[in-house]
Amino acid sequence: MARREEQTNIGEDSFLDTIANLVGILIILVVLIGSKTKVAAEAKSREIAQQDITDQSLEPAAEADRLRSAALENHRQLQQYAMETEYRRLERDKLLEQTMLAKEAIEERISKVDDKQRQHIEKSSQLQRLESELKDVGDRLGAAQETKRTKIILEHLPTPMAKTVFSREMHVRLKGGRVTVIPWDRLVSTLKEHAPLAARRSASKKTLDDKLGPINGFMLHYRMSAIPGGFELERFEIDVTPENIGESLDEALQTGGMLRGEMSSRLAAETVVTVWVYPDSFAEFRRLKTALYREGFLAAARPLPDDILIGASPRGSRSAAQ
Repeated sequence: MARREEQTNIGEDSFLDTIANLVGILIILVVLIGSKTKVAAEAKSREIAQQDITDQSLEPAAEADRLRSAALENHRQLQQYAMETEYRRLERDKLLEQTMLAKEAIEERISKVDDKQRQHIEKSSQLQRLESELKDVGDRLGAAQETKRTKIILEHLPTPMAKTVFSREMHVRLKGGRVTVIPWDRLVSTLKEHAPLAARRSASKKTLDDKLGPINGFMLHYRMSAIPGGFELERFEIDVTPENIGESLDEALQTGGMLRGEMSSRLAAETVVTVWVYPDSFAEFRRLKTALYREGFLAAARPLPDDILIGASPRGSRSAAQ
């Protein structure tokens, strides 16, 4: 009986040992699986985080590339627009130069015809102006009958019909973008005083060429031809002395500038500013004309080729002011 109980106790101990071993093995397996799962989870987290960082770094780079490409395209278009604008400006300046030179040539030809022919030309010009005005009136009457359209407001400098100058003139030379006020009245007065004396000294000559100056930075060259009883003035020309470099347009128009000082000493309603302008200064002439208009002065353009001096003669034409 005691032997049987001892065998039973031994069996129970073996069973408990087996159970204990199984539990230990399960615990070890759980720990191993948990460790592997933790390592895998951490690795996956690092991978996901690295992928997010990579994606976030790629998005600004792609946006920067897109903006850079757009900026380059805009720069290219701006360069193209600038080239087109400059080409159109040069084309317009060339047309303006040709127009002014043609006008000067026409006035020179008109000055050489006799009074009867000149009157005929003036009447023809008046007839053309009247016909143009009549056409404008007809166009306005026709436009009044159309359906009302959206109005577009254009700001512009009014350009009235040119009229011959018979009032006091102030002469300005505009070349190389530099403005020089010509002492025209002083030069002409000096010529009137000097010419009779020079004519008496050269009574035996057929022609007389002489010069006066310098007067305020200008020289006057004149030519006279012999006629019965004396001499007759053919033409005089005015040139600047080397030291007379003039002023930029901005300097001339500001307080203390020579042009501004000359303007302040004259009445705008009684004075026309005649501008002797050379081809390299047509852009400055437009700015000068605008400034004169704001001050109440009328402007008359006298375009000259580069190699021609400012000049006048008794048979020349008067300025046309606008």
